[in-house]
Amino acid sequence: MESAALEPIRALLNQAYQTVMGKSCTRESEQAIVDFEKKHNIILPESYRDLLLYYGACHFGDPALYSVQELDWAYPAFVEAYHEYKKEYDLPEDLNPFPIGGFGEGSIAVLERNSGKVLMLIHDYAGDYPFQEVAPHFNGLMEMLAGSAIWVQEQMK
Repeated sequence: MESAALEPIRALLNQAYQTVMGKSCTRESEQAIVDFEKKHNIILPESYRDLLLYYGACHFGDPALYSVQELDWAYPAFVEAYHEYKKEYDLPEDLNPFPIGGFGEGSIAVLERNSGKVLMLIHDYAGDYPFQEVAPHFNGLMEMLAGSAIWVQEQMK
């Protein structure tokens, strides 16, 4: 049974995952997700989990969203990097980021679990605050990425 997290954008996702860019995406099994969550003692954010389960990770553009296999190495690397960022920057105590993908230049897309915002943890940042908002929520990010996949498909016609 599909959850309601992606319901507002389900038609758009269905269309995007039928494009050339989406057809190669593979859904994750419930077992693979559960195994990852147990291994890392973490629960995936609901909307991201649902995307993986019902559609698969997408590589429609930047950021490319992680599959469970990619998360298996990206999550521990993120946790280690985030601890270093916390030492270097004055980050809010209630910031609760979870890595969901990567940008081509090495930055990391994170879903901030408290606010629901999608942020970019900027690689080799030299300013005061290494996070930049990418989308106001996960579905907003997916609207942008799906729109890109559909646009590319239309240009190919």
